[in-house]
Amino acid sequence: MHNHVRSCIVSLLSLVFCVHVYGQECSLSGYLDKGVSNSPVLKDLANQVLANQCDSLVARASYLPQVNFNISMMYAPSANGWGYSEVITNGQSLAGTINVSQQIFNTKNRKANLEKYGLEAGNLANDRNISLGELKKAITAQYLAAFAALEELRFQQEIRGTLLDEARVLKAWTEKGIYRQTDYLSLQVEILNLERNIRDLDLLYRKEFWNLNLICGIGDTAACSLTLPVVQDTVTKPIENSLFFRRFMIDSLLIRNEQLLIDRRYQPVVSWFADGGIVNNEPRYLYQNVGISGGISMTLPVFDGNQRKISYNKIRMREETRRNYEENFRFLYQTQLKQLQAELEVTRKSARENEKQVSLVQQLVDADHILLNSGSLPISDYILALKNLVEARHAGLLYRIRTQYIVNEINFRKQ
Repeated sequence: MHNHVRSCIVSLLSLVFCVHVYGQECSLSGYLDKGVSNSPVLKDLANQVLANQCDSLVARASYLPQVNFNISMMYAPSANGWGYSEVITNGQSLAGTINVSQQIFNTKNRKANLEKYGLEAGNLANDRNISLGELKKAITAQYLAAFAALEELRFQQEIRGTLLDEARVLKAWTEKGIYRQTDYLSLQVEILNLERNIRDLDLLYRKEFWNLNLICGIGDTAACSLTLPVVQDTVTKPIENSLFFRRFMIDSLLIRNEQLLIDRRYQPVVSWFADGGIVNNEPRYLYQNVGISGGISMTLPVFDGNQRKISYNKIRMREETRRNYEENFRFLYQTQLKQLQAELEVTRKSARENEKQVSLVQQLVDADHILLNSGSLPISDYILALKNLVEARHAGLLYRIRTQYIVNEINFRKQ
């Protein structure tokens, strides 16, 4: 009676901790698409690119003729010699003119200024590509973490199903006196341990899955079944073509452009101007004071307190800092890439060796299964063999996920 009650309890627990089945399948590519479309950082950088284009258009427009309409009226009363001097103020004045002005002979200055906006646009586009790579790397890493938890959950569920089948066979052998009652109870304890592990792993998977949705900006909390991601190793390209190195190249061009703009500020600035309208100080002759004027002006900087020299020193320090960071980046890039490649090779070798171990342990479990069903094997030996199989398969899963992690990191650094 006692054994029957215990068997019923185990059966009820098996129903409570039933195998979790997630019907809908989700892939890595789907999460990458969602994450990219929902990323506020990428949207911000895209808007910055558009804003830079607007700034460039504003700069281009500033080199076109500038047209303004000006109007002013002034009256300076005087009496008995008191008041402003009429020789200077004319007592009153009325002016309404349309003014047009434009810089000329400024092709080089205009080219350098517009080139600055082009370089800034390239820098923003490069930053967006780097941010895109960082986002994809983060999504892939979280996807792999969730997939690892799901696979571990499936392994535990598979072992639990095997032990439940063996429990039914062992119960019959125990009732016939072939196995001891303690052997059967030991198996029940292992099943209860697996039930607890399955519950914990299910919670872990849901947590990792929710974190994945959080990174991708997905509000749905319903877990689905993740498919095995295959992260392909990208082709190695020269460091000069790397997005990270391109940032240093653009910075160098921006520094040169800034120096060029400083030089242009000390060149003569020539502009033409013209206006037309009414300038009058006597209302009764207003119709006679309609006219036009035009001319040319030139500005030439002479002395500004050595600002040019100070600006050169500042630019020289920026260039030196940029070179230091560039040299450090070259060292880190090559060193880290070699380390990752070496780690990937060792991990793949360990994965191949683990596959052989899993095959051998599986053969041992199959042989022990036959012996157990024939009553020729202690239950403790069978449980030990199952544990070895779980550990070997768990190690294989870790090697597979670790391989994907490393390839994901290598691809990010190669971009």
